[in-house]
Amino acid sequence: MKTTLCIAADSVRALLHQRLLLGLMLATLALIIFFSVTLSKAREGISESYSDDSTNKTSLTVTNGMSETEQRHFRESMENASSQIQAMFYEVALFAGNLVSLFIFSTAVTGEIRRGTIRLTLSKPVSRLQFLLGKYLGGVLVMMAYACLVTAAIWFFAGAQSVDLNPAVKWAPWLMFCEQLMLGSVAMLLSLFMPPIVAAVLTFFSGNAFYSTSNPLYYILPGYHNFNLFMQVMQGSLISAKEIGLLSLYALDVIIVMLLLALWRFRTKELV
Repeated sequence: MKTTLCIAADSVRALLHQRLLLGLMLATLALIIFFSVTLSKAREGISESYSDDSTNKTSLTVTNGMSETEQRHFRESMENASSQIQAMFYEVALFAGNLVSLFIFSTAVTGEIRRGTIRLTLSKPVSRLQFLLGKYLGGVLVMMAYACLVTAAIWFFAGAQSVDLNPAVKWAPWLMFCEQLMLGSVAMLLSLFMPPIVAAVLTFFSGNAFYSTSNPLYYILPGYHNFNLFMQVMQGSLISAKEIGLLSLYALDVIIVMLLLALWRFRTKELV
């Protein structure tokens, strides 16, 4: 276990040298700024539209010169704008994290093989199992850091803009993390058969969402789309703890199966 952790730590250090985590932090900050500005402009637009119509009011006015009906419509418009921007925030963060995950895991092992450094590592008392698990664990730590960054960004965004987070947003970073680990396990497996860029592209399109339920591949390929809460965030709908638990177990099953297949392939692969 100690050897596996050392390899994981070395993988994280290598990614730090590439300034990957710094890039993720800057990208997250850019997301906060962009969507904060977007929400502010949406609020201004909605407020202006209601102020422009104020001369046409005929019903009894209340606070701020609006009727009760107008106040209700105004609040609904604000909530809809907030929900849409939160959903877009989440979708962009999810897509960016998926790309990072594909890059990390598709090159974790093959990059060492290409540079020839893997033979030096395996010449020490390090088994191929320890090496593979260490590389995967290193990717897991980086994606965990990304999930924490996104979580902090979402809460900071909500606090800065004084908006209530939709119920599904509270679970979104965890399911995003699970999806990215699934993608990573598939990418690592495929990278042992083909070039990393090809493995990353195939992994991205390997979900069963591209097939109908009448196609057998629908029941064989991973269901990444089940982890995407875009519509739930958009609609402000709830997601139960039971659903979260089942999806987490599903992700764990996929990861274990893919890692076992990757280990089988890695044990027979020539390290030229």
